[in-house]
Amino acid sequence: MTGAARGGRAAGPQHERVVAVLSGRTGSGYLLAPRLVLTAAHAVADVRSLRAAAVRGTGVRDCRLIWQSPQSDVALLLADRDLVRTDVAARLEPVRWARPPDDSPIDDCQVMGFPHAERRPDELLDVQHIECALRPGSGIVRDRYILDIKDVAPEPVKGESPWQGMSGAALFARGHVLGVVVAASRNWGHRRLEAAKSRMLLDDPQFVEALSQYISTAPTMIELPAVTRHRTQLALGGALHSTPEQLAETVRAEWSMARGRFFETMGTAERPSEGWANLLAWIREFDDPAIDDVESRLELVDRWLTSPDLSPDLKLLRLLSWLDPQGPAVWCGTTLTIESLAEACLAGRVEEEGPAARLYRDLCAGGLLDALAEFAELRTLRGTQRDWDTAWSTWCELVAEFGTRLPIEVREWASGPSRGMLLAAVLPDAVTQRVIHAVAERVTPPATGAVWWYDEMTARNSDPDSPVGKLLRTDIAGFATADLVREREQWLTNGVTRAAAERYDREWAAYEVGRRSLAARLGAALRAAVWIAEWAAALIGLTWLVWGLPEPAIARETSWQFALFALAAFAGRLPGVVRLGAAYRPPLLTWAGGGRGPDARAVLARTVGVLVAPVVVGVLVHDLGSVLTTVYVALAMICVFRFTRRGGMHDWDEEHQERLREYETGKNSPLTPLVQGVRSRSPRDRAEAYRALLDPHDPDRARRLPPGDGRNRDL
Repeated sequence: MTGAARGGRAAGPQHERVVAVLSGRTGSGYLLAPRLVLTAAHAVADVRSLRAAAVRGTGVRDCRLIWQSPQSDVALLLADRDLVRTDVAARLEPVRWARPPDDSPIDDCQVMGFPHAERRPDELLDVQHIECALRPGSGIVRDRYILDIKDVAPEPVKGESPWQGMSGAALFARGHVLGVVVAASRNWGHRRLEAAKSRMLLDDPQFVEALSQYISTAPTMIELPAVTRHRTQLALGGALHSTPEQLAETVRAEWSMARGRFFETMGTAERPSEGWANLLAWIREFDDPAIDDVESRLELVDRWLTSPDLSPDLKLLRLLSWLDPQGPAVWCGTTLTIESLAEACLAGRVEEEGPAARLYRDLCAGGLLDALAEFAELRTLRGTQRDWDTAWSTWCELVAEFGTRLPIEVREWASGPSRGMLLAAVLPDAVTQRVIHAVAERVTPPATGAVWWYDEMTARNSDPDSPVGKLLRTDIAGFATADLVREREQWLTNGVTRAAAERYDREWAAYEVGRRSLAARLGAALRAAVWIAEWAAALIGLTWLVWGLPEPAIARETSWQFALFALAAFAGRLPGVVRLGAAYRPPLLTWAGGGRGPDARAVLARTVGVLVAPVVVGVLVHDLGSVLTTVYVALAMICVFRFTRRGGMHDWDEEHQERLREYETGKNSPLTPLVQGVRSRSPRDRAEAYRALLDPHDPDRARRLPPGDGRNRDL
């Protein structure tokens, strides 16, 4: 038994298990598992729909009845989805069942449910937590427990019992379930409740069978002592402590004092120190198997507190997790969360000092993650230490295969800070995973074939979503890009290669001279004239086909207008054509656009425009006359000129642009200035640079990044 079940304490806050059962009328319930609800049978009898909702849970969920007993008036409901959040479900320990050993009263019983007397004016439900005393000698004939309610005497509600709705609430004491409330006793001034006995449930094989399908351990029954034992008080920090929770509170506040008192000087087995001897004697008093988890106490002492391999801080953390697993996890006086662990493994690994750096070193020392996983709030860490160690072993084996063939910067990083990225990759935290994904997107790995060792590493790690795969896509990808930059620098310093580069530049310069020569520019102008003349010829030819026979005068007037439009288009396009020179290559003799031209829709649009334009312009000439036609032609020419001057016509220089991109790509290899800077900067600057990579919204990010061009600063 682990976690909250230790030391006889409840398995988590009881209010997290309280459930409202909604079936047309309101009842109460108790969560045995994330989907399994214990309630009263009469509260769910003869109803068409069943729903339930846990306190601060995941909302109202549909349920179905999977077991009921008319004799005990108890039922089991199964929800279609978990009634509590994932973090709450993770810390739900198996329910512990108990019964009184004799007829002695048990005064510290509790019940939590939704009585009608607690309804608010807006008809919303709320929980009522009542204390009561169990009188085992009462209700023997009915085989029920009788509960005397303490300090509460509610008034009837509309003539009905104020406890209506309390049916189905669990009766528990000292972390054990003793029964289920099923009725309110009459003639006792609304100060008594009746409960079905847990013994009746566990004696029913059908109940045990139904329960065993949804819990991991078989239910067992113990006898709950009627009187709480009084234990010796342990002194620490000026206070006396008789319960584990009290000592845990002082340990959290006085970590250094507790470590020094109990574990820094423990003495020997024959002659223990006084502080350690007092603590050990105090712990050994929790030896009642009915209310204490004796096995976990033995494991605490024999395996952890007396181990020579554990540091004093780790021993104190193990003690704290046994004392109060439901409380916050504190390490060296600092409360730890998943978020602080993520900060340590991502940023602390590249810092020299500070809380994150110290926590990262403690994590690497080993044992801390397993100890933290004993706390309810960090229970999702269970197995993380094992996964981290496995990933680290896999990574070390991969690096060892390459040995000195890897760049020295990669070997140094691989043996140190890279371990933190592996921890981040195995942390069960969605925020940390999103940060890793964002880093992977901002670090562009080199192209395949550019860095041989990076290609081989990624090939040997076939799963990019594994911890090693995430490390390769983030840290190591950055170093691979930096290695590519360094290789290019070496390439440029080599005489033969430099000559080849200079020849490459000379070839490009010669190409540019040829493209901009006078002959090339005259040729471009001629091609533009022919290209535009094709359009003009098509328009004039169609004009004569349409207007030549019926209206020759209109045909002549319209033909001159199209000729002037073509002239305006040529004048507007000429500067751009001359600037492109030999790169200007329109699809001559293919007026619709050619194979490199527009798509089918553009070709169709041009065809329709050419067919319609002669008709439209001819009609305007016929209707407007010579004067208005002249004005129209002048305005149209201005529009055509401005349209073509501003680039409204295609440049037809795709081949030149592609060649230009190839040239620029050949001259400029991709850079990752962050990793490049990390190689040569101080550890503090390296930490600041890595923080900038992790947080793209940091206003000081530009200052923290190493020098580089503006484009690479946005990586």
